[in-house]
Amino acid sequence: MSLSCDKEKKKPLVSILIPMHNAQEYICDTLESSLAQSWKKLEIVVVDDGSEDAGAKLVQDYCRKFPNIRLYRQKHSGAPRARNLAFEKCRGEYIQYLDADDLLSENKIEAQMRLFEKYGNEIVCSSKFSYFKKSPQDAKAVRQRIDRSYDSGLDWLVDAWSGGGFGVVMGWLTHRSLIEKAGPWNETLLKNQDGEFFCRVLLEARKVILSEDTMVYYRRSSEHSVSSVRRRSAAVSTLESLRLYEKHTEGLEHPGLRQALATTFLNFIINYYPAFEELRREAEREIERLGFDRYTLPFPGRLSYLSRIVGYHNVVKLKYLISLYRRG
Repeated sequence: MSLSCDKEKKKPLVSILIPMHNAQEYICDTLESSLAQSWKKLEIVVVDDGSEDAGAKLVQDYCRKFPNIRLYRQKHSGAPRARNLAFEKCRGEYIQYLDADDLLSENKIEAQMRLFEKYGNEIVCSSKFSYFKKSPQDAKAVRQRIDRSYDSGLDWLVDAWSGGGFGVVMGWLTHRSLIEKAGPWNETLLKNQDGEFFCRVLLEARKVILSEDTMVYYRRSSEHSVSSVRRRSAAVSTLESLRLYEKHTEGLEHPGLRQALATTFLNFIINYYPAFEELRREAEREIERLGFDRYTLPFPGRLSYLSRIVGYHNVVKLKYLISLYRRG
């Protein structure tokens, strides 16, 4: 056996976990992105979540060619259940979650694995991300305040919840032990499942380390994806996930935590206006219970300055009109 082969064999295994539902249009690109990783000691575990298209057949074709790809099936139960099943079936020491229509830069996993070598396994690695529609070559990078390293997972969460940005599923790389401590994906949540799950994972992390020279690609494709659904059930789920943020951080000390939690409820009001008035009122009561006035709580991001000039209600309405214009 050559020295290079022996060295490759000693590397830790990374598992890429892919939930899939009716993704025949994209799954091949996603698998190719995974196979193209410069870190070669990989297994790819795909869970078909009751698809009605040819996606599973396409994955089976890949399984015949590549022994490190495995396919499992379940009746349609949602992405959280599919991710939990993939985690149960995988063997990797490190876990990369990846949705069936998203992509990774070729160096993503290798660069983040180098960070684990440097900082140890109690960290969580993050990455910058871009949006794209057809090709990652056309991707537009998203610049966020949270695109940096943090001394604790709680620091990252407070900054993100305060309007600093958000993480995406495929941006993280995590040691298996942190996920085991955090517990499985919440299968009752229809929306913001990743926010709630990685909240728990990050609270187990000693540090969050940004991989400076990597990129992950978030596909803006389907108008009917869970992230775009504005049904009442999705709104109820989102509100529940925000309440779980508070439950998970109960008893933790951080000077900005309570205001950051209140800001998540303010974001809920902004994002769901003018629908579901009773749920928005619940969010307003949560803000008050946390000790803040919804009229004076700073708006996240660039809206903060504008709200001081035109007022709370006018900013909410303006944000809604802008969103209608962009959709139209």
